[in-house]
Amino acid sequence: MTSPSTEVPILESCIPLPLDEARLLEVVEKAKDWAIMHGAAMRSKADFNPDALQFAPFILTPSSFPRKEFEKAVALQTTLNELMHSVAHDEEFLRDTLKYTIKVDTFTGSLFEIYETVLKEGISQPCSLALLRSDYLANFLESNAIKQVEINTIASSFGGISTFMTPMHSYILKELGQMNKLVNL
Repeated sequence: MTSPSTEVPILESCIPLPLDEARLLEVVEKAKDWAIMHGAAMRSKADFNPDALQFAPFILTPSSFPRKEFEKAVALQTTLNELMHSVAHDEEFLRDTLKYTIKVDTFTGSLFEIYETVLKEGISQPCSLALLRSDYLANFLESNAIKQVEINTIASSFGGISTFMTPMHSYILKELGQMNKLVNL
């Protein structure tokens, strides 16, 4: 499929668009309720209330993504994890690479101070665990080839919530009468 104004190939939407506004609002409310009822919830940081939850951020429907490129990302992940592990344990590389950043970015500087403290006191555990989230986009100008946007370490906290997304998308697709899309979810 191509966009008429730009002639750039784009992936088809998972569902027929646009949706009727009333139907869209109905499905959005059902999705919010589903998220809360199934544990995809969190407390507000801005307006904390110990008796209230809000739904975790989510996308209403699954995004179309080329299977071949998805499988390529899965196949690459172990190598990328090993690379990140090597970088995280290369003191000389980290010092040289971050020497200017830690002077002007307080967040990175604080993390680096923690890193230096750990090195000074000694690493007390023989094992380490990295929670990483790799973000990819499909490059439409190159036959939808994947391009890695970033690897997140700090911003990987929603990893647990992501396990709710496939069942929620399944529910939403059923609500929209798109049962035929469930096989590729």
